[in-house]
Amino acid sequence: MLAVLLFTALSAEPDLELGRSIYAAKCTACHGVSGKGDGPVSRALPQPPADFSDVSYWKRADDKLVRAIIVSGKPGTVMRGFPMKPAHLDSLVAYLRTLAPKPE
Repeated sequence: MLAVLLFTALSAEPDLELGRSIYAAKCTACHGVSGKGDGPVSRALPQPPADFSDVSYWKRADDKLVRAIIVSGKPGTVMRGFPMKPAHLDSLVAYLRTLAPKPE
């Protein structure tokens, strides 16, 4: 029984709608609706927020790093940590990936 529950938990697909709602609630003020780093608060920040729509961001940041920044924050910036359940974190990272440029 435990093995079935563990397998189910590990194989669960991220929920993009959940990720979108978390992003809307916690990220858009700085990162903007489309993830360009142009949210209403961004102009007042000492450094621009990450631009999730920029291919160069995704060349530097893998999912492990993005998860760590979300949960723990980014030292030297105003990006604070947002601890959350693993399923919520997976869904948020999956949603962030949808903001990246699509390969041509």
